[in-house]
Amino acid sequence: MTSDTRDALQWYRRMLEIRLFEEKVQELFMEGLIHGTTHLCQGQEAVSVGSIAALRKDDYLTMTYRGHGHALMRGVPMEECFAELMGRSTGCCRGVGGSMHFTDPSVGLLGANAIVAAGIPHAAGAALAAQLAGRARTAARAGPASSGGPCAAGGRGGPELEQTSQQLTG
Repeated sequence: MTSDTRDALQWYRRMLEIRLFEEKVQELFMEGLIHGTTHLCQGQEAVSVGSIAALRKDDYLTMTYRGHGHALMRGVPMEECFAELMGRSTGCCRGVGGSMHFTDPSVGLLGANAIVAAGIPHAAGAALAAQLAGRARTAARAGPASSGGPCAAGGRGGPELEQTSQQLTG
């Protein structure tokens, strides 16, 4: 099996894991075990997997609502995600962030924002901080296509960063 095939299978498994997570979230919500609202990313699993797979472990990420898949793909443990949604203190934001505000700095997840483009200044600030500190990191803002899709900024440079930076500037 080639490394490309292994990557494709791993990404497919992650998309399936995200879909199953979202289906369980919907079930728990309908049973009244998740209060408030949920913003599911069903049908957008490939956006989560593809955008996160392009990042390195030490890169930064912000995201919009519908970010459960991004958080899971970035490495937030599934148990912490469920706990957050259910308002438990063991959640990634100690149970107070809910569906729209998953955050885990330990995996470079700077946070989700309910306002569609609010993560862009956060990503730009993280990229500038990395650049000023001399760290070669990228800061990306990931989101569904309806909110502009993924974009990136950072201190690492290179053609892929130039291409994604063009999305920021139009």
